[in-house]
Amino acid sequence: MRQSVILLLISLLLTGCKSCKDKTDGNVIIHVHATFGNQPLSFVNTFYNDGAGKEYFFSKLKFYLSHVQLIRTDNTPVPLTDAAYIDWSDEAWKKFIGKADAGTYKGLRFFVGLDKQQNSLKPDDYDADHPLGPKDEMFWEWLGYRFINFEGRADTAGQNFTGGSVGLVYHVGRDTCYREVTLSGAEFTVQNSGKKAIRLNLDLMKIFTGTDAINAFQYPGTQSEDYDLHIAIRFADRFAQSFDYTPL
Repeated sequence: MRQSVILLLISLLLTGCKSCKDKTDGNVIIHVHATFGNQPLSFVNTFYNDGAGKEYFFSKLKFYLSHVQLIRTDNTPVPLTDAAYIDWSDEAWKKFIGKADAGTYKGLRFFVGLDKQQNSLKPDDYDADHPLGPKDEMFWEWLGYRFINFEGRADTAGQNFTGGSVGLVYHVGRDTCYREVTLSGAEFTVQNSGKKAIRLNLDLMKIFTGTDAINAFQYPGTQSEDYDLHIAIRFADRFAQSFDYTPL
């Protein structure tokens, strides 16, 4: 009887080890690439023209992504990471890494912002190096996390900031500003035990130009309070529509 039990345990152990070997995955590195049109985003003495004679200067870009997934060619979603924090002023927070099953993929899916459960917690519930841990200017005690923190200035006269200008302060949060993004594009392959890099492109110019664009001179900011929540909602919509990706 004892011998039978031992043989059964050995068999289960070997089966388990074989299953571990059969499990294949690779590292996926998502590099965020922020631009304004064709110009890379910079906070150092860089002015951006929207093509209609208006100019912009930016000084801050921080935001959260959550429930990031890769989409297989058969439309099956494969989770990559539950939360990612992007801070354009810090090289360490311009990318994030996750693991995905080996295979061929055709797209990405993620949410801008945090879901209700994530947003119900506080940064102090996490370590500082966690994406949802304490970060400067990314949490309101009364509203929860700021999903997007985007700041700068816009030239109201179109005269290279020698005329009037207006400050831009878009602090977007609350559950009503949580946005899903689904991207389809070039196929890419994740190799077993390999590394695959993907550039997630964010074109900020799309927020201020095109159909339903934000008029920065009429709506220069929001704190996602009740009185200006309509601006935050529109900004969240435009922000979510400004992504695409490029396999590297």
